[in-house]
Amino acid sequence: MKYIAKISIVLLLVFTCSAVFAGQWVYKPMSINAQKGDVVLSTSPGFIMDLLAILGCYWSHSGMAVDNGFNIRHNTMYVSEVPMEYNYIWFIKTTPKRMNPTRLSNGLPGILTEDIDTTYNVTKNFHAAGGAVLKPTAANEALYRQYLQLAADKLLYVKGYYRVNAYVNMYQLDYVNYYITGRGNHCSGTCWYANYFAGKTMNVAYIPPSLVTQCAYNLYNSVKNMVRDEAGGFGAFIIDIEGLFGTGADEKIANQIVNTFGWDRSWDTSSYWRSYVNQLSATANAPDHLLLYTYTNPSGYNPGVQTTSSSYYGQVDPLVITSGYYYWVD
Repeated sequence: MKYIAKISIVLLLVFTCSAVFAGQWVYKPMSINAQKGDVVLSTSPGFIMDLLAILGCYWSHSGMAVDNGFNIRHNTMYVSEVPMEYNYIWFIKTTPKRMNPTRLSNGLPGILTEDIDTTYNVTKNFHAAGGAVLKPTAANEALYRQYLQLAADKLLYVKGYYRVNAYVNMYQLDYVNYYITGRGNHCSGTCWYANYFAGKTMNVAYIPPSLVTQCAYNLYNSVKNMVRDEAGGFGAFIIDIEGLFGTGADEKIANQIVNTFGWDRSWDTSSYWRSYVNQLSATANAPDHLLLYTYTNPSGYNPGVQTTSSSYYGQVDPLVITSGYYYWVD
């Protein structure tokens, strides 16, 4: 009986303590100051940022918050993961011949969702320095938020490749939840389509041939230098030898990317683009083109093409990241 009594007392104490101290620690993940449907803007040093700077742009990547600051959905391409085709001397692999045309034209991972910790600290698709959040003005917040939430829902459904050619022709994304070869977009074009699928047709920038030509030559030189850097000293020497007898690997791959950029000729390593680039205009939005035309970006330019009637976004706030933390819930 004494044993049973002791067990009863212990159980009574356990249940009493549970009633008094019921609750648990809950982890709140890392977040940013964005609400569902806001556009997240990022800088990212590299040849894309250098290219867009020609257009007066400051930001080089964008995505959309698909909840209240915990996850971003965006469209990107890992160029380093595009399979490379090589030249061979006998059975020895030497210099790159070209990038795999299918993967260059249809970039992966394409549209994906990443939590804030992953995208800022692991994959580093977004960068905190210089980051910003594009959102409605305080006066329009209550009216516009429902439409931006719908845009985020549309983007959560859509799948698509990253398309280099979308920098020239942005009208390439379909409302489907599977990949279609030859269809997709780039980052800001995907944000544009999220709003479009939700019923809002935002303005699209027109880039004249003179600026497209500058971008094409900038892209060519950047890629050419990147290939030589990746090849290293001996690889660059082999590339120079190739150049004595034809076109070096650096020029071929640079040609291939510019041909893809302008005409979606992802298989073409010739200098095709040089003959036609001065006739090529672009209809596409870079991240800065999602801004109001009255907004002056940190570079001192006004590249935005939106008006208060073409866009729900009227305010740009500096990015604020809040680290994850635990809190007690009763």
